[in-house]
Amino acid sequence: MMIYSEPTKQTFDKTLLQKRFSSAAKTYNSHAIVQQEMARKLVALAKCKIPTTLDNTLEIGCGTGLLTCEIVKHYSIYNYMANDLVQEVEPAIKEIISAKKNTTYQFLHGDAQQLSITNKQDVIWSGATIQWIRDLDQFFEQTSSLLKPGGYFALSSFSTNNFIEIKTLTGKGIEYLSLKDVVVKASKHFKIINQQSWYNKLWFNTPLEVLKHMRHTGVNGISSTKWTKKDLENFSMGYQQYLEEKGFPLTYHPFILILKKI
Repeated sequence: MMIYSEPTKQTFDKTLLQKRFSSAAKTYNSHAIVQQEMARKLVALAKCKIPTTLDNTLEIGCGTGLLTCEIVKHYSIYNYMANDLVQEVEPAIKEIISAKKNTTYQFLHGDAQQLSITNKQDVIWSGATIQWIRDLDQFFEQTSSLLKPGGYFALSSFSTNNFIEIKTLTGKGIEYLSLKDVVVKASKHFKIINQQSWYNKLWFNTPLEVLKHMRHTGVNGISSTKWTKKDLENFSMGYQQYLEEKGFPLTYHPFILILKKI
């Protein structure tokens, strides 16, 4: 079991991150309950503002395709480009997109911050990914440059109280930005069309099941520090303070944003 890096060290080992998400690829979809909800809500909100027939679209951090499925279900797209740090997810993404008639497909393997694309995009999508971006100011500038005039950026991520139980107990975790802070950074290049945030608690029978859930969704993938048996015992004892009638909670704090290029 892996633990997180210190909040003050907001740097991610991309190689380690890739390894952890690659390991979790087979278990991700069955455990990523909140991420599935985020994908549904993001596309539902996007449909209210973004035309459903598109020439070019790019999905950043496509993962195993939870958001991809929702996009192709509701949008007619001529050219779909999907990007992810994990090469192994490509067959699953190709299968999802290939089922959509009249849609061409391209997979871009690698760091989203180093993408080089010549075709300007109608819409860029990103589901539960920007929390891994080191420099959001640069990232929003980059995504804006990849869009056509008046193009859209539809994204989801997590806000400050995500995994609050883990942070409070261990003093460690990702230092998530608030939705307000993300909006401030995005506003330099985009008009805010819509935004939404909420809380979602998942419930587990034991504290160790909380850690297993995090491992199965790859979100423990930013530190190579291993927990000892004593660490696990201390974690289990400390997590008892959160016990409620439903069991042991793990809090998610998602948000979604619909942006339009200025």
